Amino acid sequence: GGVSATSGSVVGSVTSTNIQVKADAFDNLSVGVAFYRQAGIKLDYQANWSLGGAAAAAALPKVDLDVNAIVLLTKYDVNDSFSVLAGLKNGTAKDAVVKIPSSLVDAAVTGGSALSYVLGAAYEMPEIALRAEVVYETSGEYVLDTTFNGIGAGTVKATTANYMNVYVQSGIAEDTLLFASARQADWKTNQVSIKHAGTGGAYADISDFSDTTGYRIGLGRKFGDTWSSSLSYNWEGGSGATTGSPLTLSNGNQGVSIGAKYALNDSTAITFGGNYTEFGDVEGTWAAGTFGANAKFSGNSVTTLGAQVSHSF
Repeated sequence: GGVSATSGSVVGSVTSTNIQVKADAFDNLSVGVAFYRQAGIKLDYQANWSLGGAAAAAALPKVDLDVNAIVLLTKYDVNDSFSVLAGLKNGTAKDAVVKIPSSLVDAAVTGGSALSYVLGAAYEMPEIALRAEVVYETSGEYVLDTTFNGIGAGTVKATTANYMNVYVQSGIAEDTLLFASARQADWKTNQVSIKHAGTGGAYADISDFSDTTGYRIGLGRKFGDTWSSSLSYNWEGGSGATTGSPLTLSNGNQGVSIGAKYALNDSTAITFGGNYTEFGDVEGTWAAGTFGANAKFSGNSVTTLGAQVSHSF
């Protein structure tokens, strides 16, 4: 939500479908393929900001962008405890609308793709349910042909961050698991930028992203042969109480997740759960007349619900 002349949510609801398949190629080599929604920006100030009717609303920011990814991973078991993995990820950005008057952007963007790489290693001690895993993912650069209204042809360049993921779990009592994870993203050097005749042939940033590190810690518990559940807490530090970009709507976050898994039989299980996260307040510092000076984003939260069906052959 945001507060200028009124208040409301400027972010739309999102539904995502994830598909994962894994197969053993040899005794110590397995291959997996995953398809999922990697990223997206769903901002619509136009429908939720009131500054003087339809004409004024049409001059407000609106960004509708989706990025889907398909990943091919291979895992090699060096021995009973140590394994390594490597893979390729191809992300595809769909055709998009990008309208940010404060940056003089009003454009139709043609979709494109970007390739990135995944590397990782894991150590396991099954007798105590110990697993430690680190995965690194390189950035992927999208260079998208763009038509800027009133200016002509140009380019939008958007780069996903380099990610470092660390995950550790261990049994701490019978049927009880403690787990923790950290995810670091290098966003500061991966901004959204534009290039057209008005920028003198050079790229100009229209975002103000900062590096982020998110954490999660939780407990898992098994109840008999069919039911198990988990409870976790997640948090991420913010980049400051103010922002100069309408693409930055929060200053850190914290939330709680709960989940349950039911095993129908030895091969099939259903997992379901949800997360509730609250976002830290942030104040926009753009100039008056753009779409309201010093817009305040406060009291914001997101609720996520999900379900998964898994089957082993």
